[in-house]
Formats: sequence, structure tokens, C-alpha cells
Amino acid sequence: MTAKKLLVALHNSLSPFEMLACILVCMSAGPGCRSAMPSEEVSMPPVPEMAASMEVPPSPAPGKTTDAKLRPGLTISMSVLVGGHKEIDEPAKRISDRGTVILPLLGEVSVSDLTLDELRGRLSESYRVFLVDPQVIVDFAPDTSSGEISPWGFITVLGRVQAPGRVAIPPTRDLTVSGAIQKAGGVATSAKLNAILISRPLPDGTIETRTVNLNAVGKSGRLEEDIILEADDVVYVPESMF
Repeated sequence: MTAKKLLVALHNSLSPFEMLACILVCMSAGPGCRSAMPSEEVSMPPVPEMAASMEVPPSPAPGKTTDAKLRPGLTISMSVLVGGHKEIDEPAKRISDRGTVILPLLGEVSVSDLTLDELRGRLSESYRVFLVDPQVIVDFAPDTSSGEISPWGFITVLGRVQAPGRVAIPPTRDLTVSGAIQKAGGVATSAKLNAILISRPLPDGTIETRTVNLNAVGKSGRLEEDIILEADDVVYVPESMF
């Protein structure tokens, strides 16, 4: 049997994965295996594409507001490094009602509706006129303790807490149920911690609800109960009847 007929027979009787394994084994066997094959040129049958069956789903975004855009009322921090030294440092620049900020050397700069990456790129180009190879660092800098607007949104805490109302999601975007309750002043003595209700609006207009047992976190170490909240979530702490 010629090499061509042998390969065709293997191709018809083996799966693509088995076919590929045979080829790899032969190649790894060294010259001895290859010399046993006839020297005539062989046209390899095409091996079906396998990548399509091995797709890896994309990583989920860290939050609904990963690409939050700048808008009036937000505060940003901005610094410029040259040669590793900080030449400009603006730790808190509030965006005006016109959507602008005043920056050193540049004056009034329009930033509204830009993402942080877009603003970083624009400022890098602008500062190259004045500085050599500037490295621009920009970030949101909301002062959530003073009730300032948070670019990552808010959650609402209601029920048996000391200070019901809105709680801003911090820059780390890791606000948990217990953290939100703490920011709302903590629970009242009559709070029922084993039946906290979380309501989450979905894109289709429906409301998803789940019950969280914070008692299980403290007593049993079930940290998975203390879930991370998302923008527009509502946390309701019911009253204990006993």
C-alpha cells in the first residue's frame, strides 16, 4: 500500500484528533520512523478545523459601569510624570456644568462624555507640546463620604438601618451587602439579618430578587452570602418579629 493510500485510509477510519495524534507520534519517533515511509511526495488530506469547538467565553466585565463616562459633577484626579518624576499633580478636579476642567498648561479642557482612556490619550497628546514623553495618569476620585456623584452608581438601603437612603458604589466596585448596611449607619436592634432582601433591576425590565443571610456569614463563615452589589440594587433589611 502506498503512503498516500495509507494516509487516506487512516483519514477515513480515524477521528481528526486520532489522526493528529498518529502524525505527532510518528514525527516524535525521529528519523527511524520517517525512513520507513516511502519517499514519494504525499498530499496530506485536510484535517478539519478544531479551534471552533474550543472557544473560550470572554471574561465578564467587572461591572455595569466599567466604561463610565465623565460628566458634570464628577471629580477626577490627574497627574503627569516625566522621567519618573511627578511634574503635575491634580488630586481633585471637579467637572464643571459645562463639562470642563482647568488643567495646568492647558487651561480649560472639555472632558464630558469621554472615558478615562479617551481622556488619557488626549491629555498625553496635549502635554507633549510642553513636556518630553509625558505619562498621564487619570482616574475617578469621588468623595463618596460627602454624597458626591459616583460614576459607578448607587445602591439603596431601606428597612431597619440607622440611616436609610442611597449609598455610593466606591471606586473599587466591591461594595457588599454588609458594607452597604455599614455605610447606612448599621442595623437597628430589631433587624432580621437572616432574611435580607436584594432586588436587582434587569435589562428586560423585570426585577430579580434573592435573600441574603448575613447571620450565616458571621456564625458559619459563609462569605458567599455577602454578595457584591451592583448599581441600582436595593437592599431591604426587614424587622424581626421576635
